[in-house]
Amino acid sequence: MEQMPPYSATQQQTMPAAARRKSRWWIVLLILFLLFVFGVIFFMVGLLALVKGPFSEKPVEIKPGSVVELRVRGQLGENLQTAPLSLLGTETQSATFLELINGIQRAATDDRIRGLYYRSGDLLCGMAKAVEIRDALIKFKESGKFFKAYLDIGGELDYFFASAADSIFMPTEGMLELNGFAIEDLFWKETLDKIGVQFYVEQFEEFKSAGESYSRTGFSAPARQSLREILIQRQQILLQAVAAGRKLEPAMVSAAFNRGLYSSDSLLELGFIDAIRSEGSVRDHLLTRESEQDSSKKIPLISMAHYARSADKSGQEVVQGKQIALIYASGVIMPGEDEMIPLLDEATIASRKFVRYIRQARDDKRIKAIILRIDSPGGSVMASDEIWEEIGRARKIKPVYASMSDVAASGGYYIAMACDTLIAHPASITGSIGVISTIPNLSGALKKIGAHTDSLKTAEGALFLNPLYPFTEKDKKKFRQLSANIYQRFVQRVADSRGKSFEEARLLARGRVWTGEAAYTHGLVDTLGGLRTALDLAKRRIGIGADQKVRLRVFPQPQEPWDLFKKLFEQLSNQNSSRSRLEAATLASTLPAWPLLPEQVRSQLEYLALLHRLGERERILAAMPSIAPLAVK
Repeated sequence: MEQMPPYSATQQQTMPAAARRKSRWWIVLLILFLLFVFGVIFFMVGLLALVKGPFSEKPVEIKPGSVVELRVRGQLGENLQTAPLSLLGTETQSATFLELINGIQRAATDDRIRGLYYRSGDLLCGMAKAVEIRDALIKFKESGKFFKAYLDIGGELDYFFASAADSIFMPTEGMLELNGFAIEDLFWKETLDKIGVQFYVEQFEEFKSAGESYSRTGFSAPARQSLREILIQRQQILLQAVAAGRKLEPAMVSAAFNRGLYSSDSLLELGFIDAIRSEGSVRDHLLTRESEQDSSKKIPLISMAHYARSADKSGQEVVQGKQIALIYASGVIMPGEDEMIPLLDEATIASRKFVRYIRQARDDKRIKAIILRIDSPGGSVMASDEIWEEIGRARKIKPVYASMSDVAASGGYYIAMACDTLIAHPASITGSIGVISTIPNLSGALKKIGAHTDSLKTAEGALFLNPLYPFTEKDKKKFRQLSANIYQRFVQRVADSRGKSFEEARLLARGRVWTGEAAYTHGLVDTLGGLRTALDLAKRRIGIGADQKVRLRVFPQPQEPWDLFKKLFEQLSNQNSSRSRLEAATLASTLPAWPLLPEQVRSQLEYLALLHRLGERERILAAMPSIAPLAVK
């Protein structure tokens, strides 16, 4: 055995002195400083809310000869959800979809409006909304007023709107990305394998592919098939619109889109734009009166958001005693009361609160018809069923219409089929009739780190699908049967609602996603059209003429930023709240690197966060495979 040398005093003297431990007093000061900063922010926001409250909305005066500027930024939602941070000037959306459609329609007949000026903006929306907006722009042109467009940089959606204009202008260094549409998804199987986590996935049936993000490394053949059909439809809509708007051959437009990125001079050569000019010169030309004696006076330019909310001077009276309820069903369907994730400005369909909206509309004698405007990829099975039952009670008293926006799929279709009449836009995404269940198994991860589990139980099934133990075949079989029962009830309700046999409905189900056009062909919806179609049908049902105005009762009403800020503070203060855990998980969106991620990736991660929260309460969901293909930018 090797022996240590004898210890001596000289060794003791030559040994280095222990390093002096550094003080960490600055950490305490940093924490106190951060608390102080957050306190100041809360105080200033509250004070700003009190000041802005009664004075923020000023009456908008529309002067004769005005030009309406159409430039909507951010995610174009159905109903305007104001985030608490909008008090600091970060609000992106300035008008709802209905306000936008109504504003374009009203401007066509308003003698005070001389024309429309479209300016490309950072707009993100689904194809159904985009087509309905463009259709409104084409009808505006029929009024004889001018419609000019200016593009500096943008993509397919920007040019889709601009292609309806009389003239399109771009600056010298302008750039458009016209390279078609694509769908991408994130697949985590290999990542999870490396850390020893496996996901047990049950899907009904082969097209219900949401769990494939955890169990595969790429799209399955059925998922690829249904997603490809969405892409093909979008490409056709875009090509046909551009060819018709610019009077070009479809084959030539298709070839141009295969090449991709374009500068202004190449677009001019192709006939995609009319001239290369600076924005200043275009605006000066549009906003200068043609009469020589008034050449020094400028025509007023008003934003579409302000115009849509201005007083209607048409003089047309609103029909009295008959109202229509417009209930927005936007976001993931979730049980409970909360309708919004304040930090992310992400709306959800809270079942209990949504049920109350239906009851209020049902019991109000002035409301004669109800329209559910659905823009949802689904979510909770139990919450969807709760809403489904309440719609059934309401339709016994007054007509209930389902108007499908960009997406009304899975749980979104589940609540739609409870209505009297289902209306889908040809570009809506619907169907996805199926059920999916995913459960993570951590036994492999525990083994990798040398952790062991032990247990005691009073019954054989006490550890049923416990994620700390490998799942047995018996447990898997039992859980599959539970999921199958829910799927069969879903299909049976589709069969009953659509007048089909169970097998006919099942062949259209299987988790498959359909466009609105295909859903109409297969009898899953009653008619094709947008929100205006639903309003016209409801008006006709209750005896109001198509050219008469009706009062809309909107649910939910927009909330003030200060109310949402107080809700956010309450959630962050409640450490025991499951909602607070979700807020903590989504705080990553405030990190500097978050804006650097592609919009589709951010949307998918936010969607996964919502599904994760649902998974804390339920193990079986009726949700769409992915939200990546829903939006167009």
